[in-house]
Amino acid sequence: MRFGPAFAQTLASQVLQSIASILTGVLIARGLGPVGQGWYATFAAGVALGAFIASLGQFHGNVLAVAGSGVPPRLLVARSVVHGGLVLTIASAIALLWHLTVNPSTSAFVVAMFAVVLSLEALAEMVRGINLGQHHVTAWNLVSLTQRLVYLGVVVILRAKVGLRLEYVVLAWAIATLSSVSASVTWVWRRTSTEPLRLSAIWSGWGRRLGTGFRAFLAVGLTLLLVRADVWMLRPLLGVAWVGQISVATYLAEWMWYVPGILGNLIFATVASNSGPETVRKVARSARMVVLLVSGALLFLLPIGQWVVTTLYGRAYAQAGTLFVVLLPGTAALAVHLIIDSYFAGRGFPPITIWGASSALIVKVGLNLLVVPAFGVVGAAAVTSVVYMGLLLLKVVWFIRTTGLSPSELFLFNLSDLAYVMRSVGMARTG
Repeated sequence: MRFGPAFAQTLASQVLQSIASILTGVLIARGLGPVGQGWYATFAAGVALGAFIASLGQFHGNVLAVAGSGVPPRLLVARSVVHGGLVLTIASAIALLWHLTVNPSTSAFVVAMFAVVLSLEALAEMVRGINLGQHHVTAWNLVSLTQRLVYLGVVVILRAKVGLRLEYVVLAWAIATLSSVSASVTWVWRRTSTEPLRLSAIWSGWGRRLGTGFRAFLAVGLTLLLVRADVWMLRPLLGVAWVGQISVATYLAEWMWYVPGILGNLIFATVASNSGPETVRKVARSARMVVLLVSGALLFLLPIGQWVVTTLYGRAYAQAGTLFVVLLPGTAALAVHLIIDSYFAGRGFPPITIWGASSALIVKVGLNLLVVPAFGVVGAAAVTSVVYMGLLLLKVVWFIRTTGLSPSELFLFNLSDLAYVMRSVGMARTG
């Protein structure tokens, strides 16, 4: 599928995913309350970081392996399944030891489900990387949509039948992720030619493939720490209820990233195959479209952001409304950053991706330690916005130096862009 139609199809899928995810988040937040939401946000942040560490950057490694090196997809699936099994074994042992020695009062079921969800999320990311590396955009869209819809469906049923508790929510998460993994593996297996899968083939070259994803592991891991630092820092500084407030504001603000995230992943796969001048022009065009999109979203949301949050989540999350408005400029900046950074990711994660993310993380942690004691959670949100805007500026300067493009080619939407969007939508409808 060509880049334009692939984007149009993915955008339609993402709209459905966004609706499902927002509804799921609203039901969970209302059902658990601010304190329960704070614990859920802590659980989710731990899963996100743990799953990424456990996967060792193999989402990006698998994209690069299939798109750039032509490694057989079924072989990568087999490795991913073995990898996921090892993750489950190790995570279960660590979780059990932690429960017995550090915090016996924590629900044993939640501790066990942490290991299960973590391993399933790691496996899901690895297999989706194979889909994307093959440019099977339809599969990549459908398996993500499956997870979102199943999660929403199970949460709705649980809320109606027994109410929501943290234990029920994490069980629903596990069921949804398992459905996504099953769909993704089935798609890869059925859409690729038969390949002999000897045990020696699975092990041979695996270390080299892990090495391919190591830079991705560092760069994306640092970025993940950057975007989730508030959840981990604010609990000891301000308490779990404030974690619940800022998690709601953060997750809602991060919907600004969804369309840029679509483009970023498609660009990543495209650059991995070919980083020539035409691809550079696609990156620039995508950046211009995202700038237009997030600028419009900012103008719309800044005046009504607090009302949106309290309408969706209830008056218990009034503070989250203020935080949402403060976070919006930074999340808009990071949305544009996702497009530009995908170019560097597709080129194998050069050093700028690593030291840029690490510098932003250090600045964010340092400023939080200075600002939060004086200004509380609003100060943390303001720090986040400033750091994200600084990271965007760094990547823009580096992209211009690397490609020779001008700033206007990255930021000013033009009539040719509008014509391109219309052609892409038309091709997606007919194709």
